[in-house]
Amino acid sequence: MQDKIKKHLESLFKLLVKNNKIVFPDKKIIKSWEKLLSEWIEDEAMTLFARKGAETRGTNVENLYNRRIITTDNTPAHWVFKNLVLNKSKITKENVHALIQNNEFPIAFIRKKNEHNTLVGKMVADKETRLNKHGWKLAHIKRIALKRGENISLQDYKDHHLSFLSLNNMYLIDKNYSGIAEVKMFNEIVISHLK
Repeated sequence: MQDKIKKHLESLFKLLVKNNKIVFPDKKIIKSWEKLLSEWIEDEAMTLFARKGAETRGTNVENLYNRRIITTDNTPAHWVFKNLVLNKSKITKENVHALIQNNEFPIAFIRKKNEHNTLVGKMVADKETRLNKHGWKLAHIKRIALKRGENISLQDYKDHHLSFLSLNNMYLIDKNYSGIAEVKMFNEIVISHLK
């Protein structure tokens, strides 16, 4: 039965690709961004993001590592995909650092009542950044959940940040078919396509 399901999912994947219902980043853009992302996580002056949508976004995560880590929802991943893949913008580590320092890097889709002190400036995305408003779902191929508990290492935060913002781990899928992006077997097909 598994083989039959996989064949149907492969057929569905091909149909979605053929009809432009899935968008993948260009390999050249991925390579450039992954280099910047690796430099970002190793630069102690650069803020790391922890996707914790249920918590107050923009909150500094207390840690023992002398590294600024702030909570976000999925907005930074949308911003990355929109700017690099759809708009083909050229972004440097210095651009990213300045945007974060000046509270201009969007880290949330909306500002809740209790977030007026934590989401300042342009930390709330405009409508253009919200890919779902344009009919797309941003899908992560591999799960990006941050490890839970009290023993979260700096490497755990770096790994989370990397998988959260990695273009190697993202694609867009038409919102009408977005549920399929949550199916592990479908994402295994996506991975084999990307090789």
